[in-house]
Amino acid sequence: MMQSILRRMRVKAVLFGLLAMSFVLTGCLSHWFIESETRLQVENATEDYSILSLDVVSLDGSVYSSWIDETVLPGERSRVVAGDWVGEFKIRLKYTESADASGDTLVDYRMLDFDGGSMFLKVSAEKGSLKYNFR
Repeated sequence: MMQSILRRMRVKAVLFGLLAMSFVLTGCLSHWFIESETRLQVENATEDYSILSLDVVSLDGSVYSSWIDETVLPGERSRVVAGDWVGEFKIRLKYTESADASGDTLVDYRMLDFDGGSMFLKVSAEKGSLKYNFR
């Protein structure tokens, strides 16, 4: 009688362990296929522009959320900043036309697609306009 009870308890413990393991693995595996967070780093590949910030903006331009809020001088990279931005978003890049972040603040709006995971945005200048490339 006692052995029968112990055997049932062991079977239940093994089944519970397998069930718990399957839930843990399902969560881990889904992260490989469905990334809900984007980690972004911006490189300023220009010679004459300073990047002041990068914000995500609502389509009507009335609301914005700061994503990268640091000055990135020519040749420098921002720190990596994570955000829950996956999909296509309107972004606002604030910058100045000086290598030392002085002068008037200018704004550039773009629609960019963020796939999730780690992304690297290289901002360069060509013929007086900014160019965005993901690597």
